[in-house]
Amino acid sequence: MSVPPTWLRVIAALVGGATLSLLAPPTNLWWLQWFAYLPMLWALHPDTPRSNRWLSFLYGTIGVGMLFRWIIHTIVIFSPIPWIGAAAILLLFSSVFGLPYLVLWPMLHPMRRRLGIGWVYALPALQVVLEWLSMKVLLFPYQHGVGQYRVPWTWQLASVTGVYGLTWLLFHVNCVIGECFYRWREGRPMPVRAIGGAAAIVAAVLAFGAWRVRHVDAIVQASPTLRVAQLQSDRGMEWRMSHGARDAWNEWVDETRKVTPGSADLVVWPEGASPYDLNQQGPRENLAPKVLGDLAKRGGFDLLVGGGTRTREPDPEMGEDRVNVFNSVYWFDAEGRDRGHYDKLVPLPFGEYLPMAWAYPWLAKQLPIGDFRAGTEAVVFDTSHGRIGTPICYEAVLPDVCKLFKGADLLVTVTNDAWFGDTANPRQQVMLAATRSIELGIPMVRASYTGISFVSEPTGAILFETKPFERVNRVVTVHLAKIDTIYGRFGDWFVLLCGLGLAGAAAVSRKPE
Repeated sequence: MSVPPTWLRVIAALVGGATLSLLAPPTNLWWLQWFAYLPMLWALHPDTPRSNRWLSFLYGTIGVGMLFRWIIHTIVIFSPIPWIGAAAILLLFSSVFGLPYLVLWPMLHPMRRRLGIGWVYALPALQVVLEWLSMKVLLFPYQHGVGQYRVPWTWQLASVTGVYGLTWLLFHVNCVIGECFYRWREGRPMPVRAIGGAAAIVAAVLAFGAWRVRHVDAIVQASPTLRVAQLQSDRGMEWRMSHGARDAWNEWVDETRKVTPGSADLVVWPEGASPYDLNQQGPRENLAPKVLGDLAKRGGFDLLVGGGTRTREPDPEMGEDRVNVFNSVYWFDAEGRDRGHYDKLVPLPFGEYLPMAWAYPWLAKQLPIGDFRAGTEAVVFDTSHGRIGTPICYEAVLPDVCKLFKGADLLVTVTNDAWFGDTANPRQQVMLAATRSIELGIPMVRASYTGISFVSEPTGAILFETKPFERVNRVVTVHLAKIDTIYGRFGDWFVLLCGLGLAGAAAVSRKPE
C-alpha cells in the first residue's frame, strides 16, 4: 500500500482542521459533521506513525486556532499587545488546546490492527473521553456533538447521554465510512455489518428524537409561564470604556423604566450592567441598591441584576484590609427588597483572573484582567414565580456548575459578550450554553449585554434570539416546564461507559485475522 505524497497529506490535515470552524457558528454546517473527519482519516497511514503524530498536531493547532480566532480581536482592542503578538498568543493557545488530537488520531491505525472492525467503536469512545478530560483540565470546553444543536431530531440524544453521545455517533459514522475506504484500498470486502449497525443507530436516534420533540413540546406548551423583560444594549465595551460609570448605569435604568408596570414578572440586567458594587460596605448608605429596589417596586416585577460585590477582611500579615471582589447577581423582589445575591463560583481564566499571575507580574500589569474571587455556594433564589438559578457567563457552558443549582425551575444566565465584538464568540457561547437546557431538562433565559440573548426550552428549541449589538426592550414568554432526563439524573454515565469500553478493549485486544 503506497503512502500518498507528504504535501497532499499536509493539505488534508489542514483542510480537516480548518473544517472544524465550519461546524460551529456562525456557519454551523451541521450536515458536514457526518463526513467532516474523513480528510484526516485519509491523511493518516498505517506505515508512518511519526508523520501521523505531526499531522495530528497540525490538525489540532489549525482546528483550535480557527475556532478561537476571535481571541486576536479581543486582545488587539482591549490590550496594548499588537496584532502580531495577539497572533502569537493564539498560536500558543491553539498548540496547547489542540493536544488532545495528538492523542486521538495517532491511535487510529494501532487500534485497527489490534481491534479489527472494533476500532470504529473504540476511536469515537476515545474522543468522548478526551473531550471530557479536556473540559476538566483545559477549562475551555468544546464537544464535537454540540454542532447538532440546531437539529431537533438528533439533538434529543443529548437528554440521554449528554452531548458526548452525539460526539460518539458522529465519529462512529465517519469511522465506518473510513473503514469502507480502507477496505477498498486493501481490496477487501466492505464491512456490511458495521454499515448496517451505524445506519440502525442513526435511525433509532432520529426516531427517538422525533418522538421526544412531540412529547416534550406538548408538556412545555401546557406549563405555567413567566413574563420576562428582555433588555439588551447596542453599545459595546469601547463605548463603555470611553464614558463614565454613570452613563452606563443610566442606560439600564432608563430601559427598565420603559417596561410598562405590571407587564413583566421578571426583568434581567446582564453581567456587569451595574458598574457599581451592590453590597453595603460601610456606614454610608449605598444608593445603587435603593435605586434598583425602587425600580422593581414601581414596575411590580422581580429584578435580577449583574453587578459586583466588594468585601474587606483584615490581613494580619500586612496590617491592612484585604479587598475581595466578586462577580455577582443580585435579586430584588417586587416589593423592592434586596433578597440576596449569588457570587460566581468559577471566574473566567484570562478574563476575570490571570492564572499564576504571581509568576509573571509584568504581564498582569499590561493586560486589563481583573482579580475576581470565587464564590462558595450555588444560590437558588426562591421567588414568587419559581426557583431561579443564575450561572454567570462562562459557568453556563459547564454542566457540572449548572447541576449545582439544585431544585431550580429556571436558569437565568447573565453575560457580557461585548468584549468579543461581532465575532464568532457570542454565537459559539449560544451553542454551548443552550446545551444545558436539553441535558438537564430545564428552561434557560440568557441575558447578554450586547447579545446574543435567547430563551431555550427542554427540547433544545431556541426562542427570542437577538442579534449582536441590537437594542432590545421587549417582554417574552418563558414556559416553566422541567423535564426529567437521564443525563440530568445520572450525569456523565456515557463517558464512564466509553472509558470502561476502552479499558476492556485494551485488555482483550487482538490482531485481526
